[in-house]
Amino acid sequence: MTIVDIAKHAGVSFKTVSRVLNGAPTVAAELRDRVEQAIRDLDYKPNRAASLLRGGKSHALGLIIGSHTEILHASEPDHHMPSYAADVILGLLQACHAAEHHLVIENISSVEARMSGEMLRRFLDLVKLDGVILVPPLCDIAWVLDLLDHAGIPFARINPGLDLDRGLCFVIDNNKAAHDVGEAILAMGHRRIGFIDGPESHTAQRERKIGFLDIVGSVAGTRVEVRQGNFLFTSGFEMGHELLALAERPTAIFAANDEMAAGVLAAAIERGIDVPGQLSLVGFGGLAVSAHTWPRIATVRQSTIEIARLAGNSLIKRDTRDGVTWDRVVTMPYELVPRQSLAPVAR
Repeated sequence: MTIVDIAKHAGVSFKTVSRVLNGAPTVAAELRDRVEQAIRDLDYKPNRAASLLRGGKSHALGLIIGSHTEILHASEPDHHMPSYAADVILGLLQACHAAEHHLVIENISSVEARMSGEMLRRFLDLVKLDGVILVPPLCDIAWVLDLLDHAGIPFARINPGLDLDRGLCFVIDNNKAAHDVGEAILAMGHRRIGFIDGPESHTAQRERKIGFLDIVGSVAGTRVEVRQGNFLFTSGFEMGHELLALAERPTAIFAANDEMAAGVLAAAIERGIDVPGQLSLVGFGGLAVSAHTWPRIATVRQSTIEIARLAGNSLIKRDTRDGVTWDRVVTMPYELVPRQSLAPVAR
């Protein structure tokens, strides 16, 4: 089966078929529809290698993950792929497999700009991509966005907090979601509350702290102890121990992501503190770990897999002829899930 067969079936020239397959914007809509129908009728599968040699689409997306730690030869407990990244990968794989695309994953440091810039340039030179997906913290680093813009590669950003006019941005209302968490904790009668913050490099999650402290600070008699975490289990474990060692320990703790919340739960168990009898606990993200503990951890569920799938589909189906502005913000829904770890304060 060749493009000549497609051309005969559609009643067009083989050059028209070639332009359709390569995504040329100059093909009339009626001719494009005839070619695409012929492709479906004949179940044509284009040769991907030949398409690349002709300068066509690569049928590949890139996911670029930034970290503060080396992941290749690491053996420390925190040197692992975060659960959030695993959900992003799953959503992108769903999009890619459905469209017969490939997913290429690269990790670069989010703190060494010069070295990481060279690494990213080499990666983009070696691997032809139809688009790139960025997650925190890289999605908020200006030189990364500049480099992709200079290379002419479209990009989608998942949960960015800065420069939302650049790229296709998928966000949730972190401020309102954390406000809802605060209301739920207060409604249970808690007035001694702990909060474990995420890293400053994740700019979008800063709104979680603002929204949470705004609501709990508005109720007289409420005391809040804030600790700095890094979104990893061990920081939740360490900060959980620190909060639970206070003379007047919190009766409720909100951790800015589910991995840290699981760490707090482990610290409470180690100290013989019953959850939720003596301590209520809420996480954020709706990660698998929040449902795999006992008690299961109350959380704000954001549809990370669905967001990643939409980001991938958007890049795969991106068409400069459709008149839709690429640089825009898509606000995704969230849901507060009140599981067994959240209960009224003990009297």
